[in-house]
Amino acid sequence: MAIEPRSPNALGPLVLRLALGVILVYHGLEKVSGKNNDWGGSWAGTFWQERGKIPAEVLERVDGMPGMGDEQKAEVRSRLAASYAQQGGPLPDSLRYAATQLAIAWGELLGGALLILGCFTRAAAVAMILVQVGAIATVTWGRGFAPLAGGGYEYNLALVAMCLALALEGAGTLSLDHLIRRRRQRTAVTSTASVPAA
Repeated sequence: MAIEPRSPNALGPLVLRLALGVILVYHGLEKVSGKNNDWGGSWAGTFWQERGKIPAEVLERVDGMPGMGDEQKAEVRSRLAASYAQQGGPLPDSLRYAATQLAIAWGELLGGALLILGCFTRAAAVAMILVQVGAIATVTWGRGFAPLAGGGYEYNLALVAMCLALALEGAGTLSLDHLIRRRRQRTAVTSTASVPAA
């Protein structure tokens, strides 16, 4: 049997799938296995709570500021606490439900794994588009495109574009989707050839 030449679209989709899959698996795993995340059922509450706290390194810098008395440092800490609490903000209504948080966490983890393998690629990509559009609508849209403080919707938009490319073009030839399709074609050809002529 002759070896089929590699399609010119083999490497592009592979690189795109691997990069996107690793990003999604990382974030999904973080949501599922993070401290106090209840296997993905409460990651959003934990995340929002942490966003509202002053990072330890910032507090260390305040404590180490020369020429400031304890009262001045306490004032700076108080203002920082108010600022970070405002940054944390309330948890979006759509993320108050454990079922929603579980769907997002496990969706990212499993969807990313499917993209890495190139299995059910189009379906996984469309599901991840829905997750990212939801993130834009409920969380990042209000922060703007790319604010200096970070956390804008440009990241989600990039993931949507990557997913859309895979949804439109498919997994490419270096994927389980391609392997499964080839096996089905061979099985169909074999079964057709084995049918006796009338």
